[in-house]
Amino acid sequence: MKVHLIRSEGFKMEDYNDVFNILNQYTGGITFVPSEPIILPDTDLEITFEEEDEVKGSVVTEKVYAWEQLFDICNEYRSDKNIPNNEQVFLLTDQKNELHWFGAADERTLNNFFVDCSDWQDYFKGFDIRFPISYCIAGWLMRKVIFASKEEMEEAVHDKESIGCLMDLCIEKKQIALKMRTADICDDCLSYSEKNDSNRVYMNQLMQIMDGVRSNLMFRDRSKYLRTNSRLEFRGMMHKMYLTDLGDLQVNLNPKERALYLVFINHPEGISRRDLVDYKIELLAYYDFFCRKWDKLADKFDENKKSERDNKIEESLNLLTHPHEDNFMQVLSRVRRKFIDTVGEDQSKTYSIESYDGKYKILLDRELVSFDENAKMPDKNIYK
Repeated sequence: MKVHLIRSEGFKMEDYNDVFNILNQYTGGITFVPSEPIILPDTDLEITFEEEDEVKGSVVTEKVYAWEQLFDICNEYRSDKNIPNNEQVFLLTDQKNELHWFGAADERTLNNFFVDCSDWQDYFKGFDIRFPISYCIAGWLMRKVIFASKEEMEEAVHDKESIGCLMDLCIEKKQIALKMRTADICDDCLSYSEKNDSNRVYMNQLMQIMDGVRSNLMFRDRSKYLRTNSRLEFRGMMHKMYLTDLGDLQVNLNPKERALYLVFINHPEGISRRDLVDYKIELLAYYDFFCRKWDKLADKFDENKKSERDNKIEESLNLLTHPHEDNFMQVLSRVRRKFIDTVGEDQSKTYSIESYDGKYKILLDRELVSFDENAKMPDKNIYK
């Protein structure tokens, strides 16, 4: 099954990429296909409501989209890209819909969907929005796989109270947290999968995604009180970084940030700003290796491009290690921000590179740090 993920221009590219990466961590028969951003047409539809967190009587009017408008956008995309009816299209948007739902399926075809990607912070304080959005996508696909028709979906909905099942209606929107904490499907709903002989490979992949969201949410909740940190694993030759106890969440550092981070991981005692230049060979080993992998094909055919890249790497590391340049602090700031976005403000200081007693260091217990068999240290000697 192919699932096309399209996004409206207002939904940030970084958040979109994070969602895409989470969905692709779990393999099976479902393939998620990225797209370029689209511009939504104007809407004349408006709703007026009273703000819950504002002074009583404060009324807000905002533009919203009718469901039919959102599904028409999916169909236009289908037509433009020649997407067949047996493939799914999801519109991820920051724009509100007329019923203020988290998401919905086109009842006419059951192959077009939208997910509201705004306001998740109101329901999950300090929780990375990529997870509830990923859950919504997996949840609607699971409905598609389990149920044979919209009538079956309507029949299975739990509209009186939330029981922690995928099919809870969640009239009170805050109740969606219960669904994500259980990541469950009740026996009555699962009986439809038996009746319809639903694809078990698809179901297993989608359940893994939902379980990943649950694991992340539960670990965050418990770590506040138990003060525990997730394990950090470096994988592959590019040393990609994963927080294994947070639903295998990837931390996306660029090659320069990752090279600096690895040097500090290798030296738990810390490094002063003045002494960083003494670690330049180690930095170069990582940074050049990561960049070389990206540029391998270009290097093969263009020696001038290779030389130009090498000079840029040298200049970049000179800026990074110079004690009177701002580049070091700029890189640290970006790394810090990415960990705040990934694990929240409270835990980020354990993972980011921070200043303590005149040295910069990463506080994370190295017993929680591991490298898979392919994440090997480049040979520093070749740079001497």
